[in-house]
Amino acid sequence: MKCYLTILLFALVSCATPPSSKDSIKISIDVQELPSIGLAISTTDYNLQLVNFDSNKHGEYVINNMDAAYITLHNGFSERKQIYAEQGDNIHLTFDGKSMKESLEITGDHPGITEYLSRQKIIPYNRNIYSLQFPEFESALKEKITENYLLLDSCENTLKNESEKFIKLERARIKYLFAPALLNYPKVHGEEDLEKIRDDYYTTIKNWIEEDKDYLNLNEYKTFVSRSCATLAFQKKEISTTYYENILEQMYYLDQNFKQEDVKQGFISLWANEYVQNNGIKQINELNKFTREKLTDKKLLSRYEQIYDSWVKIAPGNRAIDFHAQDSTGKAFSLKDFKHQYVCLYLWQNVYPCIVEFSHLKKLNPLFKEKNIQLINLSIEPKPDEWKKAIRNQDIQTGKHLFLKNEKEFLKKYHYSSGTIHQFILIAPDGKIVESHLPNASSGKLEKYLTEQL
Repeated sequence: MKCYLTILLFALVSCATPPSSKDSIKISIDVQELPSIGLAISTTDYNLQLVNFDSNKHGEYVINNMDAAYITLHNGFSERKQIYAEQGDNIHLTFDGKSMKESLEITGDHPGITEYLSRQKIIPYNRNIYSLQFPEFESALKEKITENYLLLDSCENTLKNESEKFIKLERARIKYLFAPALLNYPKVHGEEDLEKIRDDYYTTIKNWIEEDKDYLNLNEYKTFVSRSCATLAFQKKEISTTYYENILEQMYYLDQNFKQEDVKQGFISLWANEYVQNNGIKQINELNKFTREKLTDKKLLSRYEQIYDSWVKIAPGNRAIDFHAQDSTGKAFSLKDFKHQYVCLYLWQNVYPCIVEFSHLKKLNPLFKEKNIQLINLSIEPKPDEWKKAIRNQDIQTGKHLFLKNEKEFLKKYHYSSGTIHQFILIAPDGKIVESHLPNASSGKLEKYLTEQL
């Protein structure tokens, strides 16, 4: 059984984005041999995108909607290389496909900045500083930030020739890398100690937030501001019980207390997009109305509408997205081959959380028969041979096993999440979607849903 970590990183990696305009950052890659695990690119810690190579071992990747980006290249799990790019940059990478350390060559980048990033090693703070009183704690944190500025200060004159924006962003990146420690302080000291410093504590958090549109390119800044707004929104009331309510309060606080309109819109766009992308559009009338009213920037509004509309397309009652798959003999199947019955699609891979579901699905066979439901196990394994080995397992012999071809677009349209690993979709006999994200069989809620709804 494959490593669960592999699935988290590469289960739903996107194809390289097609080349775009000068408003984007373009990266092209040529390798002598295809990397054994794959070459991935990330601009955040949790969103790796696998680069697809053509028959000439050439790959391209485009970053849109960012003025500047810290980009990490991942050669499998063993090597990382960080570079910096700005809008309009065309960066070309070549390496042998085995070792970036030994063979990587970069053109079109900012070489001085690349060298700086390879040398910059963040010096962490000692957790003993949490034992300090809050004013001394903040001072110690600032001293540690200043210490981490030393290399940047020594290189500043050289780096200015390549990008003054980078110097500004790098100072902010280091600051906001340490800033979350402020938010963790009450967790160490408890509610009683927080009560003694409550006013100073919340004022300090506010003072650490700088409203600067350029900083929206920094994950560290976005993380700190998001967490800070969540904290400040509930400083005088209890935290809501649902994530949705918390996001709304966060948005309201931002709207009422931030001054820079472009920063406000940037965060409203960020939070609304993330929520809808991950949770769908059920019962979000208040969030949807607020977002559409506040996003006066046409590009930001258009981006939100695209995500929202992608969920509308898979709402109950809409025509199901067809799939193209094959069985172990190579026979082709699509949705039309299962007319006149309900179809329950189970998207899975050969990892433990997915395998566990099969034992619970077996118990539902009588219910499937009673409700005229055909269970289709659509494998999204990267390689057909691995799938064929997996389905020999007697523990998963239930329903019909098919291997999904050209799965990336299909999964994207159905908002499959690599974080949840598997997904259940129910389609009616007339080919329309009943539900695109059913509860898991192992939770017991799938049986309850099918019993009550069909």
